[in-house]
Amino acid sequence: MSLPIPFHIPTDVLHRLIDRTDEGWFGPKTEALVCRLIREWMAAGAPAASATLERDTTPKALPDASKGYQWKQLFLPNGTELRASFGGKSSYAKVEGEVILCDGAPTTPSRLANASGCGTRNAWRAVWLRFPGDRAWKLAAACRADE
Repeated sequence: MSLPIPFHIPTDVLHRLIDRTDEGWFGPKTEALVCRLIREWMAAGAPAASATLERDTTPKALPDASKGYQWKQLFLPNGTELRASFGGKSSYAKVEGEVILCDGAPTTPSRLANASGCGTRNAWRAVWLRFPGDRAWKLAAACRADE
């Protein structure tokens, strides 16, 4: 008998996996993909876990995952790109460290959404996000964790 064993997958990695399966949640397709990737990694002669951990724990090898911008319940990791369009013109920004910068100046998602003078747009519905390592843009509302 096989029992499921839970393990932690960082949120950004999980979202990218789910995007690849077009499943919308961690279900059978995503689970199958994770298992296939792990099996392929092991079959390719992956180094022993102890050797990998020793190499990966050096300060240079570990990115500072704590850096980023906290937008209510959504964390935007360092490097996340933001885009808002109004009247055929797009404004772009990027999370750098713990701030969002647009044309070198600090901004917020709300200010970016309303940068074209509209002033009444809901940033969750007007801002698109591209997380580090992703190719696709996602509407911020779709990334927001419902409480």
